[in-house]
Amino acid sequence: MALCRYYSDLGFRVAPFKAVNMSLNSISIRNDGEISRAQWLQALAARTEPDVHMNPYILKPEGSGKSQLIELGKSKGSMPLNEYFNYLKMHAPDVIKKSLDYLLEHYDIIIAEGAGSPAEINMFGSDFANTFVSGIYNTPAILVADIDRGGVFASIYGTVKLMERPDLLKYIIINKMRGDTSILETGINKIEELTGKKIIGIVKYTNINLPGEDSMNYNNSKLYSRNVAIIKYPHMENYSDFDPLYLFGIGYNYVDKNNVDDILDAKIIVLPGSKLVYSDLEYIKNHGIYEKIMEMSGKSIIIGICGGYQMLGNKIMDPHRIESEQTEYTGLNLLDAVTYYNEKKTARGVTYRLNSKLFGNTSFFNGYEIHFGSVYDQNDAPLNELCGGYEGSINKNVIGTNIHGIFENTEFLEYLFGLKFQNYNSILNNNIDTISRSIISGINEKYLKELIL
Repeated sequence: MALCRYYSDLGFRVAPFKAVNMSLNSISIRNDGEISRAQWLQALAARTEPDVHMNPYILKPEGSGKSQLIELGKSKGSMPLNEYFNYLKMHAPDVIKKSLDYLLEHYDIIIAEGAGSPAEINMFGSDFANTFVSGIYNTPAILVADIDRGGVFASIYGTVKLMERPDLLKYIIINKMRGDTSILETGINKIEELTGKKIIGIVKYTNINLPGEDSMNYNNSKLYSRNVAIIKYPHMENYSDFDPLYLFGIGYNYVDKNNVDDILDAKIIVLPGSKLVYSDLEYIKNHGIYEKIMEMSGKSIIIGICGGYQMLGNKIMDPHRIESEQTEYTGLNLLDAVTYYNEKKTARGVTYRLNSKLFGNTSFFNGYEIHFGSVYDQNDAPLNELCGGYEGSINKNVIGTNIHGIFENTEFLEYLFGLKFQNYNSILNNNIDTISRSIISGINEKYLKELIL
């Protein structure tokens, strides 16, 4: 992200790239494609339009050794480990090269992010996110080494010795340094002698006030508040829906089977998106969460997003057995709606505004939808207006929507909290600038400019 902003500031047309990303944090963009949220953020930093070619493959874990495979923004279905590995071996080399070639036609610089480590020798032949990408056109690579875990020099040495194409490795950066960087001087001199690679920067540990890359960045609330309870069921996804609650200083509290009573303190209860709606609905019913939600019905505002919206309805119909062997299951009956599961996945960006008949003169905002189920039988007032129709449901204090990013809508937040909020994208851009300057300040820019000459 920092490099995308840096080269963009120099006046270049910059595109981010990640060949394969395993993440439940994705976003729908124009042309109804789906990419990882991380590459979306990097595109924002690069001041360019997100594109499916920036992230040709996403693996979205579903549990039990299976993942949904996204190729060029479109779902290829759910596959077990061996199946998607074989699929990638057959298709990924050609797809990744075509995506790179497409980007090379439209941009001056591509910043290609790796994944994990380029020295995972058990993955040679099936790792398409690291050396494979640099090897297509023999382009220079930078190794970023994490000192925060300890053993950074051994890690650097071992990586250089074990990676497939050490000849492509141009420079090294040491990341997440705490304290005085001068104590590394003798180690740097030795590792440069041993590897023949130049260390061009030591980046100090930086607090990142930005959306997380994947669900691992959301294990705990980034800003704790008991006023907002987010039901954290096992297959929760699209964690980035709640980044505005953090960046706007509102805060939230995750609630699962271990702290069910926290629901009773919440003024707002949120049922988020779900990778397996039926399974997570059973989790709610079997662990006392349903009873607490019903107890707060009429007292708190209850919001369902995507899969959470489907749960709030009367029924979910699954005739094609997309989610389970059960073709029909009962929802929470808090909204008068029925969801039908389709074999085709919906993934699209949307422009919408809050229902002007209910909320007055409202502004248009951008969001996105990613879901299989569609709400057809909806008998409550619609929450949102889209071009050519309506979306979502609102019945007194119960709200449902398929639109991810609803909390980026400052008018919706004002309705919920009675406060005025700054534009969300302005906050993101300001934070990108601040964090990027902090990161780049630890790197010798002479070498960053040398890379593009």
